[in-house]
Amino acid sequence: MAESESDARILVVDDEPAITGALARKLKREGFDCLTASSGEEALELVSSKELDVVITDVRMPDVDGLDVLKGVKGRDPAIQVIMMTAYTDIGYAVEALRHKADDYLLKPFNMAELSHCVRRSLEHRRLLLANRAYMAVSGGKAGEAEQRNSGFLQAIAALATAIESRDLHTRGHLAGVARYALATASELGLAENLGPSLWLGAILHDVGMLTVPESIINKRGPLTPEEWAAVHQHPVAGGAILRTTSYLRPAHGIAGEHHERVDGSGYPAGLAGDEISLEARIVAISDAFAAMRSRRAHRPAIGEAETLSIIEGGAGVQFDEECVRAFLSAQRKGFPLEEGGLEIPELPSSG
Repeated sequence: MAESESDARILVVDDEPAITGALARKLKREGFDCLTASSGEEALELVSSKELDVVITDVRMPDVDGLDVLKGVKGRDPAIQVIMMTAYTDIGYAVEALRHKADDYLLKPFNMAELSHCVRRSLEHRRLLLANRAYMAVSGGKAGEAEQRNSGFLQAIAALATAIESRDLHTRGHLAGVARYALATASELGLAENLGPSLWLGAILHDVGMLTVPESIINKRGPLTPEEWAAVHQHPVAGGAILRTTSYLRPAHGIAGEHHERVDGSGYPAGLAGDEISLEARIVAISDAFAAMRSRRAHRPAIGEAETLSIIEGGAGVQFDEECVRAFLSAQRKGFPLEEGGLEIPELPSSG
């Protein structure tokens, strides 16, 4: 491991020389030692012969692709950070990469500021992993296999959640808030034990489909055009499809696909009504609406709590499930506690 951030060695892998050249120049200007590879095969040779801190690789390359590079890097040293570069059409592939312990990814097209932030976040993560490794070696302690698997799972979810939130300038912490509100609501319904794990996962990843919506639309200050609204309205479809591709994310696909449906049937994308909408999605719909209204967005300021609660209460039986609204309001009056349901909210590893 580099003694300081400026000593870090980074490998950039892409079969397009213009991309590797531009990224390498940027990273070298920031003081990093940067190597490049024009193929997955060349990258694996460098991985086996060089000491590396971070590998930034394109997902789709001929013959040896980004997933092969990822497996080779993690096979050599799991603490080497791997950042996947992918176009939005490759999101399903990127989710598979996260399952194989990718640490982060950059969604093309990205700007150089995003690259710098992602690299520094990865270096900090590597530093913490190596510090923990050193501690374990000195103490002789061993984490159980189940704990290690859970840690890896949470790291993958944290990376995906960070990618979702990083594209909207005003949503930092939104996903964790939605998860807490949803779990507290489930506790009020007496369903925390049964719904807890899948509800938490779905709440954290309910907006994963927004990764397919251009940032120019997400952060637009003025009103959206009909074409732009059409793109936004497709994100639940994309989200459900993304989460269905991977077995450990599949329990969340219904929430991602249905959280914009309304109980009166006027929602999107499928116009589901009443009990046609899964209970988990009905809970997350309220939690998401509350968190969204309480946050400042590109086109409006944050809405006050009293007004937000009034809007939610007024939407009972029209936009929101009436029983879920009653449970949500009860949980809100108590401060959204989780202890009463005997449920602990998982804490995602820090992503920067």
